[in-house]
Amino acid sequence: MIQLLTPKMGENVALLQDKHLSYIEKPTNDPTDRVDWLNLRVVQDDLSYPRFVPFSYEPAVDGEILVWEKGSDKKRAVKATAGKAEIPNFRIDATYEWCVKIGDEISDVGEFSTDPQAPRMLYVDGISNVRDFGGFKTADGKHRVRQDLLYRTSEMDTHVTITEEGKETYYELGVRTDLDIRGIKDEFRAPVLDTARVDWINVALAAYGEIYNEEQMKRYRETYDVLLKEESYPVICHCWGGIDRTGCWLYILGAMLGVSKDDLELDYEMSSFSRWNRRSRYSEQFGEFLKGLHAYGESTQEAAVGFLKACGVTEEEMDKLRAIFLEEL
Repeated sequence: MIQLLTPKMGENVALLQDKHLSYIEKPTNDPTDRVDWLNLRVVQDDLSYPRFVPFSYEPAVDGEILVWEKGSDKKRAVKATAGKAEIPNFRIDATYEWCVKIGDEISDVGEFSTDPQAPRMLYVDGISNVRDFGGFKTADGKHRVRQDLLYRTSEMDTHVTITEEGKETYYELGVRTDLDIRGIKDEFRAPVLDTARVDWINVALAAYGEIYNEEQMKRYRETYDVLLKEESYPVICHCWGGIDRTGCWLYILGAMLGVSKDDLELDYEMSSFSRWNRRSRYSEQFGEFLKGLHAYGESTQEAAVGFLKACGVTEEEMDKLRAIFLEEL
């Protein structure tokens, strides 16, 4: 008889590593130096991966673990060696069921839940700084950004190289659109994922105080044309490191949706765990970004809405995006 050991029945498992949780509890966000976001330097090992959930069972022989979100018929099958396997990329604040298959024998079904702490980090082999934009609550506590719609990531080529296994992770996530926002000053950019499965759209954006001009605002409007098409989802958005251009773009989107300023700044700073050095909400560059944004409104949400209106995004279009992205709590 197969006995399920871990996760234990009813256990709540953390998906962030201890160093991530420690940072969330007490951010180390002293001001940083200005960063050349078109010439990033690798300064540390990549620390941006989630916790892999350990599975174990007895007898300690090779088998197959089947795991699925409760209520779903979509199962992940993972090979286990000597009764063990480690599996990444679970949704936060979700309930899962699992069982083990050894030959023709199938175990009873176990159940566990995942911690609700955002952000949801993801592991995609070969690249860095991959997170689901979903999971954050709105400041009024009434809604949460849906998971599995929009992923932020580093680039997949040039300075890093996604593996075939990494590509398969994106296909398993159902990604339909690769929104590549590189291209300022003749950066190399090209599709990496299979274009028969994933549309590649390139809109060259800048970062920080350099987005507040006619050309950049026109391009911001182009990116919202992508988001307004429901057939675009799920979407991945990336620049080089997924930190600066991607960070500013997502800050504005999240602010428009009503995510709190603290959570938006935390999400920006979580990119500090990538290989490309620390970021701080108190840096001069981030201050320039916020100063420019708040020229369009007093509160964080008002500023984002005002900026997007200036880019040509209408109130009706923003309401549509809220309907796409937000779920009631």
